[in-house]
Amino acid sequence: MNDRTNESQTIVLTPEPRRYTQARGRARREALLQAARELLQERGIDDITLPMVSETAGIPSSSTYHFFPDLRELFKELARTISNEMVSREPVIDADASWQAIIGTFLSASADYFNADASARQLILGPRTTPDIRQAGCHDDFRFGVQLHAALSERFHLPSLAEPVAIFYRAIVIADAFFALSVLEDGVITRHMLDEAVRGATAYLGNYLPPVLQSKRSR
Repeated sequence: MNDRTNESQTIVLTPEPRRYTQARGRARREALLQAARELLQERGIDDITLPMVSETAGIPSSSTYHFFPDLRELFKELARTISNEMVSREPVIDADASWQAIIGTFLSASADYFNADASARQLILGPRTTPDIRQAGCHDDFRFGVQLHAALSERFHLPSLAEPVAIFYRAIVIADAFFALSVLEDGVITRHMLDEAVRGATAYLGNYLPPVLQSKRSR
């Protein structure tokens, strides 16, 4: 009788602590990422330590190491988070915009995002970030290439291209190089360097696209 009662209690009670632990784990992980992001708004990437992130998040260091074995892994995850945010924010495009103007709109939105978030600038464009952290955020540039190609293909009849998404991806990489140079020289993306990024990206794409594309709305 007692054995059956204990078995019944075990079956009923076991899942509840597990769900609580998983939820608490997710919350702590997010708290650590947010704490790192807050610190990067005020400090340079080299001035931040994992214990500082733990203290800011209000999480014991022993628990922090469970989620992120070192600061670099935490920064890599934060760079991925930032990249996901950026790709989810597709800008509003004027219905009558040329393909060159659409490139400018996309890159201007990207520059605005970077300029508003020091953590994004430091992790993805900054001169003191490490290649693996930068790659964690920039590897999704390919998704931006997909997004940019889709925006143009929805509006225009594009010429046949052997690798269209890769071509648009490379245009984004070219723009990022100008962005990174601007952050190195001025700490932010200046208007001049945004214009240079647009020139570089559109000049590259101009090797594959004609100056004027036929609109799909044309009769």
